[in-house]
Amino acid sequence: MDAYRWLKQANDDVVTAAILLEAERYGPSAFFCQQAAEKGLKAVLYSVGERPWGHSIPSLLDQACAVLGIEVEDAPVNEVEALDEHYMRPRYPDAQPELMPEYDIQTAELALEQARAVLAFVNRGIHDAGAVSGDTEVSDVG
Repeated sequence: MDAYRWLKQANDDVVTAAILLEAERYGPSAFFCQQAAEKGLKAVLYSVGERPWGHSIPSLLDQACAVLGIEVEDAPVNEVEALDEHYMRPRYPDAQPELMPEYDIQTAELALEQARAVLAFVNRGIHDAGAVSGDTEVSDVG
């Protein structure tokens, strides 16, 4: 049950990110993309009886690969590392101002593409684990 709820929320967050992108709210859109990836990876971990903790999506991806027996090279590592940057910066104006420019449409579109790639990986992992029915897959969202 926990895996289903986490996956549903991850999918809802992708839809929210797409809506925010359409509304030209690029920073919040990128944040919801990060949230979708985080919640999706937690869904994978819950689906195999793990109890994930934390917000670092690279760490969650490493855990998911370990428990699913997936080589890291076959996982969306680049996407997760890029999305991890969107956890703090869109919410706090002074977070890493010297490192990154303001959010723009290209950044938000790329974040949405990356989140969808992570959720596709998540859906494959959950499907392979046999834990959640296919009615919540990423193909049904934004």
